[in-house]
Amino acid sequence: MAMFRSLSAAALFLLPSFAAGSPFGHSQVPQRATTAAVTWSTAATQHFGQAGNASGYSTILAAGRQLWVFGGTNPGGDSMPVAETLTGSRWVQSALPAGLTDFISDASAPSRRDIWVISGYGAYVLHWNGQRWRLVRTWRGQGTLSGVVATSWKNAWVFGTTAGGYHTIGTWRYDDGYWTRVPGLAGDIYSASAVSAGDIWAIDALGSSDAIMRFGGRHWRTVPAGPDITQIRWGGILAESDYDVWLIGNTSSSEPGGGRLVLAHWDGMSWTRYVTRLQAWAGRLAPAGPGRIIVTATSSGILPTGLIGLMTTPGRIAWSDLTSALGTGVSDATYVARTGSIWATGGILTRLGGDAAVWVRHASWDAAGTD
Repeated sequence: MAMFRSLSAAALFLLPSFAAGSPFGHSQVPQRATTAAVTWSTAATQHFGQAGNASGYSTILAAGRQLWVFGGTNPGGDSMPVAETLTGSRWVQSALPAGLTDFISDASAPSRRDIWVISGYGAYVLHWNGQRWRLVRTWRGQGTLSGVVATSWKNAWVFGTTAGGYHTIGTWRYDDGYWTRVPGLAGDIYSASAVSAGDIWAIDALGSSDAIMRFGGRHWRTVPAGPDITQIRWGGILAESDYDVWLIGNTSSSEPGGGRLVLAHWDGMSWTRYVTRLQAWAGRLAPAGPGRIIVTATSSGILPTGLIGLMTTPGRIAWSDLTSALGTGVSDATYVARTGSIWATGGILTRLGGDAAVWVRHASWDAAGTD
C-alpha cells in the first residue's frame, strides 16, 4: 500500500498526482468502456473534530475476521488520527496513544494481532498487538513517511520518500526490536507490497520516472523495466507471487486532468501495460480472490467521482462509481472472502470540509467489459 501523492485537504487527501509519458511499447489499450450497474451501500459516514475539518479514511484492511479503517482529519494542519473497527454493524473507535496529531495514511496487517500503521505528516509508526496500540518509532521534524509493509510482529519496513523522489526520512527496517536505515537505491522507495518476508516488491521514486525494486531476503535489486513501465509515475503496487505483480499509476501530469489511468502486470518474465481512457487519479490495488483484483481511482474533474473497478482478466475491468453533490473520493478497498463483499473507504466533500465514508458491496460483481 501507498500514501497519497497529493495531500490537498480540500480534496480530502484522496487524490494522488503523478507524472510520466505517453503509451508505447507493448501497451494494451482496451477497446471499449463499461460502467457496471453495481449498487454500493453507505456503511458509515463520520466527521472528526471541528465542523470545517476535512475528514477522511485513507485505508481499509481485513485483519483476520476483523475490518479496520484508518484516517483522520486535515493532513498537514490541525489534525487528529483515527482507527476504527467494525463491531456488529457499528464502527467503533480504537484508543490510540495520547498526544498524537496528523492522520493515519497507510497500514499493513500480517495478522489480526499484528497491525502496523504510519502517519505521513506525523512521521510516526504505531503497532497493534491484538490488545492495544503502541508508539513504535517517530521521526518528527525529519520529513514525511510514505508507506509501510510488514510480514510479522518483528519484521516491518517503513518508507519516507516523496512523490517526486525527494529523499527525506528514507527507508527503515524493523528487525526483531531494532531499527536500521537502509542505504543505496532502496533508500528512495516510496511504497511496497510483500509476498513474504523474503520477497518484497517496491516502487522506487526517481526524478521523471519510477523504478521497481525487489527484496530477495538479503538485498534489494532493480527489476528489469522494459518500455511498458518506464516514464510512468506509479502510485500503487500489489505483489501476489513472483509471477503475479500489479502496478497502478498515471501518464503525464501535463495532460488535462493529470493524465490517464494506467495499470501494468508482471507475469514472471515481462511487464504488460494497460492504458485506460480514464482521466483519473490512481488509487490503490487489492486482491479479490484468484485471478481478480480491485482497482480504486478518483476522477480528476471539477466534481470528483470515486471509481472502483474489478478486473477479472488482464485488461478487462468493470467500473462502478460513487457520487455525491459536491464530490467523492475513494482511497482504498478490500475484499472479504468469507462474505464475498467489497469494502471501500474515502471521503465526501461538504460545504464546510468533508466527511469520512465507508461503502460496501455485498452481492457478487463480475467484470463484464473493458475500460
